[in-house]
Amino acid sequence: MDTDLGPECNPLLPAGWTFELRMSRDAAGEFSGAGLLRRRGQNMCHLTLPGLRKDRAGALKAVKLRVESWLAEWQSR
Repeated sequence: MDTDLGPECNPLLPAGWTFELRMSRDAAGEFSGAGLLRRRGQNMCHLTLPGLRKDRAGALKAVKLRVESWLAEWQSR
């Protein structure tokens, strides 16, 4: 997967993890995205990220929070 990550979205990932993101805009101009978290090359989570924001920087910040929240929950189990 190609990635649309930018400096605004640099989630804190544990060692061995990677994150890829593909974003698009809907007719109303809102960004949405699909993300993929991998651990040591193995797919761990496909994230569907609808209705993020209308501005790219805000959308990427929202993605960062979602990714970090998912990882925190996953690590707590």
